[in-house]
Amino acid sequence: MNIEVTNQKSQIAVAVKKENASMAEISTLATAGLEKVLGFLVEKGVEIAGAPYLAYTNGNADFTQCDIEFGIPIGEEIAIDGEFFMSKTFEGRAITAMHKGAYKDLDVVYAALMEYMAENKLESTGVYYDYYISNPLDTPEGELLTQVIFPLK
Repeated sequence: MNIEVTNQKSQIAVAVKKENASMAEISTLATAGLEKVLGFLVEKGVEIAGAPYLAYTNGNADFTQCDIEFGIPIGEEIAIDGEFFMSKTFEGRAITAMHKGAYKDLDVVYAALMEYMAENKLESTGVYYDYYISNPLDTPEGELLTQVIFPLK
């Protein structure tokens, strides 16, 4: 697995949030959250400017519960209502790795990134991003690409 230290550029996004989400329900939540945001953007006629993402924040010690932001980058801010909000993704130094395969196997990438941080004495901000590069509706599970990003302090 190729782990890189990068400088991330921030993107603006439309998002929804689920607080105190269980990692056991992540698949269902991710599908529902991203479909909700996508439906909103389509309804408003807004062009998508990047890969959909999940941002995990406020995780408990064993990361079985956390707050999750479901977002889709867009080119410019728009008027928002209801449960939707404008968000900005992280900008700055981060470590990143690309995962090829099933979403259920992302824990291997997370473990490798955490090990890399420990070995290199790096400190996470406590926020973690999964960017869904491939569309699961037309990509075989073994070919799915997910970019995992750990922003650094």
